[in-house]
Amino acid sequence: MKKIKVCYFSPTGGTLQVARHFAETLAKLLNAEVEYHSYTLPKEREVMPVFDEGDVVVWATPVYAGRIPNKTLDYVRNALHGNGNLSVALVTFGNRAYDNALAELVGLMGEGGMQTVGAAAIVTRHVFSDTLGANRPNRDDILAIEHFAATVAEKVFSYSKDKDVILKVPGEANPEKYYSPLNTTNAPVNFLKAKPSCNTELCTHCGKCMNVCPMGSVEVEEGIPMFKGICIKCQACRLSCPAGAIAFTDPDYHSHIAMIEHNFSSPKQPEFFVVEKLFYK
Repeated sequence: MKKIKVCYFSPTGGTLQVARHFAETLAKLLNAEVEYHSYTLPKEREVMPVFDEGDVVVWATPVYAGRIPNKTLDYVRNALHGNGNLSVALVTFGNRAYDNALAELVGLMGEGGMQTVGAAAIVTRHVFSDTLGANRPNRDDILAIEHFAATVAEKVFSYSKDKDVILKVPGEANPEKYYSPLNTTNAPVNFLKAKPSCNTELCTHCGKCMNVCPMGSVEVEEGIPMFKGICIKCQACRLSCPAGAIAFTDPDYHSHIAMIEHNFSSPKQPEFFVVEKLFYK
């Protein structure tokens, strides 16, 4: 084995936290080095990861509307090319549901010539809400992730090139649609065009919002951030602002938040999937 290579999209840090804990635990068990490749920012997506023979690939992404974030999907599809590399799929979700995201990621790994031996859906704080998934992953989640890493390590040790891997996870590998958000009356709402705004009286002109935007959509004009391009509602700008100057005011957006906080407050548990058998070719 050469390295454990971790590729991740993590605008607010939750997905990276999960990926790092899993990868570092796995690395200790396999006595391997960990290498990280972020594709969160536009410049980072100009570079494709390279997977050498013997590398174990860990791919981690948050769930957006029940799937892999649509603005990163082409990159993920193009970057996931291996040569029989063993791989692990990780998705994080904000306590609503992961829907088809895990199956979609596992499917892309298979299409890219990888052998996926494990997959997991882990709860992290929902970026829309201060309460949904708050303080997740917690201690129990971390212990579960460590146990998952140990189980994956056993599969890695028992693998040989004359075997195939078949991993089954819930969901559709080729979904056609994304989750449609609802408001408090369970009516569909559309806030795709909603963008944040800046309270100029609070803004300290630090420029953090511009530096963390995954779409490169924040421009600073005369010291004030302007949100001109595509917004994927990742909340990186809002949550990174030290002055609390950035907010979303769209009423449909806030009605959707109220709905999910009301309907999905009961803590969800992480889910783990490990290949049961390694089949001879």
